[in-house]
Amino acid sequence: MDKFYIDQLTVIGVGLIGGSIAARLKREGAVGRVVGVGRGLKNLTYAHHHGLIDEVAMDIQHGIESASVVVVAVPVKQVETILKEIKLSPNAEFVITDVGSTKGDFRKLVERIMPERAGFVVPGHPIAGSEQIGPQAADPNLFEAKNVVLCPLDRTTDTAIDLVQRLWQACGASVSKMSESKHDKIFSAVSHLPHVVSYALVEMMNRRDDAEELFDFAAGGFRDFSRIAGSSPEMWVDICRANRSPILHDVESFILSLEKIRELLQSEDYEAVQRIFDAAAVARNNWASNQ
Repeated sequence: MDKFYIDQLTVIGVGLIGGSIAARLKREGAVGRVVGVGRGLKNLTYAHHHGLIDEVAMDIQHGIESASVVVVAVPVKQVETILKEIKLSPNAEFVITDVGSTKGDFRKLVERIMPERAGFVVPGHPIAGSEQIGPQAADPNLFEAKNVVLCPLDRTTDTAIDLVQRLWQACGASVSKMSESKHDKIFSAVSHLPHVVSYALVEMMNRRDDAEELFDFAAGGFRDFSRIAGSSPEMWVDICRANRSPILHDVESFILSLEKIRELLQSEDYEAVQRIFDAAAVARNNWASNQ
């Protein structure tokens, strides 16, 4: 197979993910030019000064007029506005992909706003990131050996799918495909719910009268568990809104698990508590050993 190469990548939203894509493809010599589009001149200037992008574009139409691939890497609530702008472009040749962690809402927006371009749209989700944000956190190795899920639309062409798959492989990622509904159910459980629980734990501690003392004595376990509560609240509220039904289902399931443990503690059935903890430890360690 020929080495992956595109003439121009346009990244709309040059933050952690968008900046890391640009950095990796430039390092690999897989792109001729990277154009960064965004609302904040400060971040775009930083990205340009540090070589993540070759050109700054404050206007979407200018940024995509010669694009080969357009990566939409903005918060979920901004996607609708971005797609309406992209729709107006006379350039009908570029492929569009995104990096959001919810896919059902993205599909609905594409079908409503730009059904005529659906063949060139490949919804995607890189399973990589951190609580860090902005182009300052961009890392060309961010996607190395990480999973990326593609959720092609019914009308997405094989050519577009292949192009986006090869883009991610050039970033070092392993690519898989699934329906958007399956994707949203899976990531509600393994990503969205953990963030909700982490935020809830920190909020619970923070509203207690002895919060200052609790935080003073919190150590490694709390640091590990609460790390993701340091992520962007705005972004995670948007994700909760976009994937509301699966998250509600998983929150209810989690509450049932907590209620079961509460009942066992109230009845002092510590053997049953240990069985639950044992099963969870085995499942977690089996998963960790395969990472």
